[in-house]
Amino acid sequence: MATDLSVEAAGPELRDLLQHLPPGEQVNLVDSDGKRVAVVFSVRRGAEKPMPIAEWLAEWDALAEEISKAWKSDKSAVEIISEMRR
Repeated sequence: MATDLSVEAAGPELRDLLQHLPPGEQVNLVDSDGKRVAVVFSVRRGAEKPMPIAEWLAEWDALAEEISKAWKSDKSAVEIISEMRR
């Protein structure tokens, strides 16, 4: 389950947030307008049961769709990175 937290609130509490974030949980960092600007999630291994692959894929598809809606360039991310590496 994702939790929303303002960037301002996360700043002073980031170390504590990272230390206590349960495995598999995420926190959405939001700006003053309530728009998500970053996602923090725990990569620690836990004793939890793995997420079903269909659910995992659905979450990544939803994230990809959200990023796609916010993408402002005519070029793809792959094209931009390729140009940066030249």
